[in-house]
Amino acid sequence: MKHPKPNPGILARGADAAPAASMPDDGLAAIRHENLDEKVYGRIRTMIADGVLAPGQRVAQEALAVRLGVSRTPLVNALKRLAQEGLLRAIPRRGFRVRELSPLELVQLFELRERLEPLAAELAATRIAPDEADRMAGEWRAMASLPDTPEAHQTYVERDRAFHRRLAELSGNPFLRAAMDPVSMLAAAYLHGTPRPWEDTVPDHLAVIEGLRRGDPAASGAAMRRHIAPSLAALRQALQQPTPPNAG
Repeated sequence: MKHPKPNPGILARGADAAPAASMPDDGLAAIRHENLDEKVYGRIRTMIADGVLAPGQRVAQEALAVRLGVSRTPLVNALKRLAQEGLLRAIPRRGFRVRELSPLELVQLFELRERLEPLAAELAATRIAPDEADRMAGEWRAMASLPDTPEAHQTYVERDRAFHRRLAELSGNPFLRAAMDPVSMLAAAYLHGTPRPWEDTVPDHLAVIEGLRRGDPAASGAAMRRHIAPSLAALRQALQQPTPPNAG
């Protein structure tokens, strides 16, 4: 009498593994893998936004995999995705570097923000709940009382990022949100805040929030344009500065 051949998949899982009929299908394994990819992607993205991975820095993949506690596969998947978004630059046979932006590219980035952010504020003004607008105002009034310290600057960066992201969500326009997301990330990564002193921008945020609180799209959009305009002007001025000649 012939005995059935053993299932190599079961042998590979060990003697304590459940029979094949009771094992979950490959779909669940794929979902777990996708979830891990998403978590690794999110962690690296935050590291870029926070300056932990600085512009121009080479991504040391082995060290990063150890730091995140993951294997190479989800790490590389995340790095490729970030390269597609423009946050990393893939270098053939040399891995990845955090993307650097030229002064011209920073100007172009803020020119785009000058168009997208007011639209998000206008749309958000028609959808935000009054209590949320009040909470936002309280947070930004509290920012105004903070001393100028590195910790306060970091608090500003995080709160500013959350504020602009929330307006994109409140816009109710998924296409606008998708367009704003990489732009906001690039601004966060390469300026780590704003070209202006952060204390100067707190009244700008409060002006936008006042328009939101009143449900006034025109006021919210105009306040957002006034918020972005000085940063864009500063970047344009920096772009016009002469480049020192190379020695020799």
